[in-house]
Amino acid sequence: MTRQMPCWVYALAIGCVDYGVHGEDPVEGEQVVIEEHFTQAPAPAVDMLWVVDDTASMAHEQAALAEGFRAFAEALVEAGIAYQLGVITTDVLGDDAGVLQGVPWIITPEQDDPAAAFSQAVQVGTDGAGPEAGLAAVLLALDEEHLAGPNRGFRRSEALLHVVVVSDSDDRSDEVLDDDPVAAVLEEFAAQGAAADLPVLFSAVAGDLPMGCTGVAGRAPAAEVYHQVVDATGGVFASICALDMAPVVRGLGVASVVYPDTFVLQARPDPATVAIWIDDARLDGGWDLRVEPPAVVLDEPPQPDAEVTVRYAVLEE
Repeated sequence: MTRQMPCWVYALAIGCVDYGVHGEDPVEGEQVVIEEHFTQAPAPAVDMLWVVDDTASMAHEQAALAEGFRAFAEALVEAGIAYQLGVITTDVLGDDAGVLQGVPWIITPEQDDPAAAFSQAVQVGTDGAGPEAGLAAVLLALDEEHLAGPNRGFRRSEALLHVVVVSDSDDRSDEVLDDDPVAAVLEEFAAQGAAADLPVLFSAVAGDLPMGCTGVAGRAPAAEVYHQVVDATGGVFASICALDMAPVVRGLGVASVVYPDTFVLQARPDPATVAIWIDDARLDGGWDLRVEPPAVVLDEPPQPDAEVTVRYAVLEE
């Protein structure tokens, strides 16, 4: 007997999952064998939150970021990324703390001129109040009140989150948060990643380690706090003193291309019975079995539009 269930859409596969029970009606003592089919995403979805320092020393960097956006957009278009962009500032004391800037407040490739919209949004001005609290600003932007209010529509359930801070100062969120800012933001990233079953990336364009750097606009101290979060999430760290921001911004776009490698199963499998195919090729290794919720996790994500087949016997409780 084969019972075909409806085609489900999953955030992590961004495709269809066919579920079937194979064999005759099971009798007592026999295991039920299930085969599931997943279709890898044709293109990943990315929600990219830009956190831009809006203090007096940042006018040159904001202009360079705006000029470099076309290279960034080209990288996303080449990869077929379904992106959404939002911009906030490092100012957490003003009325717009954690609020997406610009009109529209969410920038997508479907708009008439996303480059112009980003250029307008990212030039947030230089009247912001200190301290430059980029991590605290991220926590505000992603809290329930902001996502249900002024930042509504920014976070999609199927999208990877990539946060990028651009600042000529290191993070000073410890001046406004009671908790350890790094620990607090990593906890929030863990919650965001678990909700989408996708990683969260944090990148920074800031002062180089270990001594900082000097650019056209002056000196930027070493961004040690931001570097901690970059290391913890596998993001990109780039120098804010770069004369040409276009290659830096393009690199951030390339880093956003992360395809799903985890596929959640309908039932709990007997580990000894799991078999996996990518298209027609059997995988003899290169994957792990996650217990809760039950899922297979591949060492390397399949190529876009690849079919992933998982066959297993249901574990008897």
